[in-house]
Amino acid sequence: MFIIRWWRFIRGFVVVSLEGRGIERLINLAISRGIAFWDLHKQKERARLSLPLSSFRALRPLIRQTHCRLRIERKVGLPFLKYRLRRRWGLAAGAVIFVAALYLATSFVWSIRVSGADRLEEEEILSLVGELGVRPGVWKRKLDLGELAEELPRRNSAIAWAGLRLRGILLEIEIVEHLAGTEIDNRPADLIAARDGLIERIVVIEGRAAVKVGDTVSRGDLLIEGLTSLEEGILAPEELPPPQEVRARGQVEARVWYEAREALELEKSTGVLTGRSRKSAHLRLQSGSRRLWGPAEDPYRNARKKSRVLKWSWRNLHLPVEIEIITYHELRVEQQRVPYDEALHLAREKAVQALQAQLSGEIEREQLFFEEYTDKGAGWIRAVAEIREEISMVRLRRP
Repeated sequence: MFIIRWWRFIRGFVVVSLEGRGIERLINLAISRGIAFWDLHKQKERARLSLPLSSFRALRPLIRQTHCRLRIERKVGLPFLKYRLRRRWGLAAGAVIFVAALYLATSFVWSIRVSGADRLEEEEILSLVGELGVRPGVWKRKLDLGELAEELPRRNSAIAWAGLRLRGILLEIEIVEHLAGTEIDNRPADLIAARDGLIERIVVIEGRAAVKVGDTVSRGDLLIEGLTSLEEGILAPEELPPPQEVRARGQVEARVWYEAREALELEKSTGVLTGRSRKSAHLRLQSGSRRLWGPAEDPYRNARKKSRVLKWSWRNLHLPVEIEIITYHELRVEQQRVPYDEALHLAREKAVQALQAQLSGEIEREQLFFEEYTDKGAGWIRAVAEIREEISMVRLRRP
């Protein structure tokens, strides 16, 4: 079907309307004489159809024979376009020059973007690729991206891998750096509690335990002290050397509690489309966005916003101009009553989600409690999760 439409466009066709009592006879005569047409729409003494130029010339004698009237509504196709451009040669020449200039402009690299660099500065990488001949304004055909990607790690030992990719007039350089060597921190330190909890297990690797199983601790309390000394009984008390400061190491597990609360929403707001809408268009460039027409902001008090971006690209060529069309659909806000059981269920689900956001992915709750209460006339749900986790964290003895 697509090929047929293009073939008709190349040959040219006209859309005509017919009037008169002899329309049916005219159509029968056209079919019997092999005159091609399509898209026939007939209503009593009126008809509308499309036919190629050759069939249009053959149809004119039948018009006079059947005493019908013909009116050309639309001329479509390459022959008519060529005729118009012949009269407006300046417009045609301008279009050709514009396309040629656009193609030429997109054949250069106008912007370079660096990603993945952490310790290396972006200016350092741009200077490095500049030494290899890569800078804004370079001809894209001269770039060998594979060779450049191999050359960057050879020029700078901090680069483990480099990848280059062209996106229209933009050259993207992705950098992966070598991992920095990890240093072991042996400065004297204690282990303190990161959260309130009830101690359930303690393992001391180095240092001295300051708490025991069953103790209740608060945030900041000392768990394992960064001191070590010989046990009494080996030497006389007066012969014991003074304790030495070390970096405390160990594991302290405690039963801790997390909580979250959510309000009972017995009413909810729903938006109903009123049928009114407004559109605005914005021209998006690299330098910013400019409004073409329509409101600059949402013209309604409540609205649903839909955005559609029009952009042109062909293979790896991307026009650095986009048109964003924003449609604002007006909403009428209505309040609906929510049953108590449904509101209670939704509040519990939200509270559980809030609790899960507080916990890391490796921690699972052991028990979950819910409590309903009223505060300032409003209903609330409080969810408490009881879990067992490692609560120790390092605190230097001498900052």
